[in-house]
Amino acid sequence: MRNNPEIVVSALLTLLQDENSIVCGHAANALGNSGSNLKTVVNTLLLLLEDNHSFVRKNAAYALGNLGNSSEAVVKALLPLLQDEDSDVRIFAANTLGKLGNSSETVVKALLLLLQEQSLGVSGRAAYTLGNLGNSSEIVIKGLLALLQDEHSFAREGATYTLGNLGSSLEEDSLVREGAAYALGKLGNSSETVVNALLIRLQDESSNLRSTTAKALGKLGKKSNNILPIIIQWIEQHQDSEYVGSGIDALWYLVVGEES
Repeated sequence: MRNNPEIVVSALLTLLQDENSIVCGHAANALGNSGSNLKTVVNTLLLLLEDNHSFVRKNAAYALGNLGNSSEAVVKALLPLLQDEDSDVRIFAANTLGKLGNSSETVVKALLLLLQEQSLGVSGRAAYTLGNLGNSSEIVIKGLLALLQDEHSFAREGATYTLGNLGSSLEEDSLVREGAAYALGKLGNSSETVVNALLIRLQDESSNLRSTTAKALGKLGKKSNNILPIIIQWIEQHQDSEYVGSGIDALWYLVVGEES
């Protein structure tokens, strides 16, 4: 017998009142995966964004992102979490705002501030989110370029959150630049400044960053006819380099890779 969705949601709502923050947080997570956008569900999750426990707050933010409710009330409630004392909560809030697709000036300004974060995970996620929101204004591009070109982007002690399974300190150090490269590819700005900054990263020590940069150049090349000859020239100039494969990858993404 299949579970009745209404009974499941009702049970999860009850668990949200549990005194155990772990139980409450997991219940919020489950509600996010339930697909229920009932007013009671959304309102209860909004209240949990102010919970005393960070585990509850971040799971409530995650759930709201999964449910896709992009109402003004939801966005307004998420914005303060970008300044939360817990870095994981800030990451989840930024990610949710990206999912909801609100690219208002208020949201973009708040995310731009996060690009200056000391936490690698926070600034990296802010960069990814800005790319997903599609705001290619000059101030956004400028902020992303600053990260991409910074050789020491927030490589500080205490950074414990990474966007992927990046095992080495080298990969952690490149995390923010990886987010910036991804965002620049998504935003479609193929100016000489942007392209040159990306080309430099084809020779970065981080394989993850090189791969992300190649994809970014490939995406830009699908929107601008100027990129293909630039990549071909780069490959010719770096035939004897150990990083020539990165240029070939960029060419592949341009010719064969998907649009998204």
